[in-house]
Amino acid sequence: MPRIERRPLDNLNAEWAVLGRSRASADALASLGAREQAIALLGCTDLGHLVRVMGRGPGNVGRNEAAQLFRYMLRSADAHPLVPRAILQAVAPGLVTVARRLSWGSGGDWDDGGAFFADLTATAWEVIASWAGDDRPYAVLDLLSAVRCRLRRQMVRSRAERQSTAELLDDDGPSTFGGATALDELARSIDELAGRGLDPGDAAVLYGQRVLGLTVAELSELTGRSRRHLDGCRRRAEQRLCGVNVLIFLACPTDRRTFPQRSAGNRVARRARTAGRCSPSLSASWRW
Repeated sequence: MPRIERRPLDNLNAEWAVLGRSRASADALASLGAREQAIALLGCTDLGHLVRVMGRGPGNVGRNEAAQLFRYMLRSADAHPLVPRAILQAVAPGLVTVARRLSWGSGGDWDDGGAFFADLTATAWEVIASWAGDDRPYAVLDLLSAVRCRLRRQMVRSRAERQSTAELLDDDGPSTFGGATALDELARSIDELAGRGLDPGDAAVLYGQRVLGLTVAELSELTGRSRRHLDGCRRRAEQRLCGVNVLIFLACPTDRRTFPQRSAGNRVARRARTAGRCSPSLSASWRW
């Protein structure tokens, strides 16, 4: 695992300590509040104050309200140039969680965990800029999912390139590297079905738990929804995926091995049937 260098995060926080209390920050909050009444009613003095009250701690807003405030900020991100920077600062704790779930870039092209986190932050900034103006009920989770997916693809591509290079230097024959893992296939399936038979909210919850590896408690903190509500979303999504023969991957959500051959897929399917999580015909209908 690469060395975890926290300097990029420290720099991010140090920069925000200045920007968040600036005159421009107060002007940005006024512009944002003019569009979003819920933010105006908080009585914050600047964007730094707003980000602070959205965090954990006594006297701050609750989980539900914090998630809604993030949604409003993204929806009105074009109110002032500093609003996207405030969004990035508000989601920074979630980015640390994503970095940890991706082992701080282990196996990728990054020299250390700091370089990986810098790339992660840049990717989050790109997504925020692209989504500015969008109204997303699960804005925080959607953003973290998009960032994770992009960095994960970059990691897989890097490994594939190194594997191809190794094969050119190896006379022992082709490698068994199969490219996508079960986790990658699950992420792709959720993304493809979201909005097309699979409720986007349910899809976001399933993605957060099965792909990002977040616990129900962590999802509750990020979205502001109750654990009971999130469990219901996950169950509905799993039932929908089972209906299209994708639940094969849910039998081992933390299994990150590659499955280059059909026989490997059949083994996972047998485990799924044993667990009683999908139909007995799954292994015969799935195509690798």
